[in-house]
Amino acid sequence: MIDSNEIIEQVRNAGVVGAGGAGFPAHIKLNNKCDVVIANFAECEPLLFTNQALVMAKVDEVLEGLQLAMKATGAKMGIIALKKKYSDCKRVLSDKLKDYDNMEIFELGDFYPAGDEHVIVREVLGRKIPMAGIPLDVGAVVHNVETLYNIKKAYSDKLPVTEKFVTVGGAVKYPLVLNVPVGMKFSELLDLAGGPTAKDFILIDGGPMMGKEVGLDDVVTKTTSALLVVPINTLPYSSRRIKIDVQLKRARTACCQCRICTDLCPRYLLGHKLEPHKIMRAISFGLMDAESLINSLLCSECGLCEVTCPMGLSPRNINASLKKMLFEKKVRFNKTLVETERPEREIRKFSAKKLLVRLGLSDYYRHIDYTDKKIKAKEVKLLLKQHAGSPAIPVVKVGDKVNKNDVVAKIQEGQLGANIHASIDGTVVKIDETSIVVKSE
Repeated sequence: MIDSNEIIEQVRNAGVVGAGGAGFPAHIKLNNKCDVVIANFAECEPLLFTNQALVMAKVDEVLEGLQLAMKATGAKMGIIALKKKYSDCKRVLSDKLKDYDNMEIFELGDFYPAGDEHVIVREVLGRKIPMAGIPLDVGAVVHNVETLYNIKKAYSDKLPVTEKFVTVGGAVKYPLVLNVPVGMKFSELLDLAGGPTAKDFILIDGGPMMGKEVGLDDVVTKTTSALLVVPINTLPYSSRRIKIDVQLKRARTACCQCRICTDLCPRYLLGHKLEPHKIMRAISFGLMDAESLINSLLCSECGLCEVTCPMGLSPRNINASLKKMLFEKKVRFNKTLVETERPEREIRKFSAKKLLVRLGLSDYYRHIDYTDKKIKAKEVKLLLKQHAGSPAIPVVKVGDKVNKNDVVAKIQEGQLGANIHASIDGTVVKIDETSIVVKSE
């Protein structure tokens, strides 16, 4: 008999967090009751093949992880939500589902951002998560498929999260999906892909829409879904070159109030009070106490407004700046029920193919399969904060010998966070406020 408390404890000990996005600790989600667990297999960001490669290579582990998540939460149903175009993955999953009870597949359309939790719950269950709410508010828990894989490894194999499946793509010689040690330098990943094929480029940790710009010396974390080489003359490149003060000046002078940002906003179409064009107008007139500014807290920062703005503005970045300011002032948006969604929502879903073209990345789209190759790192830098919540506290000191899977930093007592484990055998050579460096012998 599988004990739900044991699942939660093992997942906590293993440091499992959401494998994409903010890295919310998985044991917190599992320590709640719901009626359905959704496996988020949308992978809606362009150029990413991480989840697809994982499911093709490790389908049983993913389904076992879903089974464990259902057991921990008391869910009666598990639903794998994947895009209809992932036909090979659907075939592999369908062949295996006969061995599992109370699981089914739901096919999503090929639109962006299908993987947003509010969107995926609406698509799969027809339920409307409250504004500023979470899936649990409507009886659901959502886990990325790689998170489910890690839940299985934590409970069944007693293995912590020390490796990460990563797409290395964009303008590289040999795009690939690898399973690499957490803490490995991005420069080493780039070398494994044959290096960049563009002279002028930026590196993005994650997808081209919501990923963050990084450097060659930055490292893989538990939430790194991809390392993309994005060349000049693409929208993800140019948008990340414009500083926020310049964006604010442009907003004040160039916004023509055309409403495109609002009319295509996924959260607005769900019935939320977020109207980006009104936020841009408030900024233009210096109305810093306007109600519309508070509504910026509802923004998921998907970036669709940035892609579609005819004036080349970025309501997304304006919203992100406002959210930061409001959080610092401890301003919160109170959870509010969604009354009705917009009737035009279905016809305004934004095509993933169109998105790829708008981003200027069509030339770099090619299917990538998993490369089953043992990757070794001579040195890893383990960040103490790879998750939502507080940084982990080191439990080792410089000079200590560690083995792969050993705990090197623990959750602070009573705090939201995740344990950190050594991803290679070696010696601790450096500890500072943000990281632990381990060098192999």
